[in-house]
Amino acid sequence: MTKAPSISLEKIILSLVFILANLRALIFIFLFPDTSNLFGAAWMEILLWAIAALGVLYLLIREKQIPNYMVLWRRNWLLALFIGLAFISIIWSVAPVASLFRSLELFFATLIAAYFGMRLLPGRIMDALFWFGAAVFILSIALAYGAPPTGTMYWKPFDGAWRGIYWHRNHLASIAAFLNAVYLMRILIAWQNRNRDGLLDCAFYILSLLIMYFARSATGYILLIVLNLFVLIVWIWLRLSDRLKKQHYIVIFGLGILGLVLVLTNLNFVFGFFNRDTTLTGRIGLWSHLLDMAYDRLWLGHGFGAFWMLDALREQIRQLAGWASQPLIGDNGFLDILLHLGVIGLLLFLSVFILGAVRSFRYGFAQKTLPGFFPLLVFVYAFFANLTFSLFVETEVFVWFLIVSTMFMTTPLGKTDK
Repeated sequence: MTKAPSISLEKIILSLVFILANLRALIFIFLFPDTSNLFGAAWMEILLWAIAALGVLYLLIREKQIPNYMVLWRRNWLLALFIGLAFISIIWSVAPVASLFRSLELFFATLIAAYFGMRLLPGRIMDALFWFGAAVFILSIALAYGAPPTGTMYWKPFDGAWRGIYWHRNHLASIAAFLNAVYLMRILIAWQNRNRDGLLDCAFYILSLLIMYFARSATGYILLIVLNLFVLIVWIWLRLSDRLKKQHYIVIFGLGILGLVLVLTNLNFVFGFFNRDTTLTGRIGLWSHLLDMAYDRLWLGHGFGAFWMLDALREQIRQLAGWASQPLIGDNGFLDILLHLGVIGLLLFLSVFILGAVRSFRYGFAQKTLPGFFPLLVFVYAFFANLTFSLFVETEVFVWFLIVSTMFMTTPLGKTDK
């Protein structure tokens, strides 16, 4: 059994990592820290990551878990290959020091996420996310009401939209949508177990809806709908699965395809419902120019994490896209991976992502519990959130941490993937 001191240290490390994983996305921190200063914020951040990683190493040695940890890493060698490519990209990077900084951040976050994925069950991760979400929501509401110039957007056309503790309203809305789904999952679990603790989850679920409303983010609204539907469909399936037969699944699949076709053939109506148009608030034009720039370094990219770190490139994109201010991310996580590591990096990343998603799918169906589907919820969130925003190690590593931890959580220690 895990000793009490180890549990306390795990909680401290996990709390520190949650802060570090979101640090550069906070309104108080510069998104692109100066990497030329050895004693600046960028390298102090890496030092904190290294300290957290040393804490994890201590726990692995203390609990004699290094052999299991290494077995799981061997079974996730694609992930190691992706991290290796990020480091090697320093050689051809347009900003080598920036790539070193971002690669080290990726490296330490992955090592720590792998440990927590190995050690914690979905319920424990959800417990940690409960407190993380409580802190994010309370602080964001306090900033939005108490210090509007800080907690809200102050430029058109988003003037007054809440951004809370994060640098952008879409970031706040994306995180809030995911936490909203986590609270919903915990509410349903508490209701099934007749546990009154679910009342507190209800309170934060409602707070998340309030934040989403004032963030005025179509990205967040769509995520909210998708993730809530996912949780409710899983919950209903768990209650009815014993009664469902093959023909029922065929009908359900057909209705799903029909619904998708209706959405795709009525995009103007769908986007209009969220007060948006099919240009996705200028993203289509931006993506066109970014694809042209990606083509210039098609196979290996500009170096991991380097592209948006250079003011000259951000200004060039601003002029090409005709934006009033510089874009700071590509507003598509997959496109940003292409810019950083080229086609080779994107294919490797997609291989890692698909592997994790498949394992999470199999894990959920094997567990046949609502917490058992939490890993799949993470991948559903990561996929949809990154279609119109960048949450793959761009301004944060929080989503990456969740992806890696769920990958290791669902990786069996046996000889075969079962």
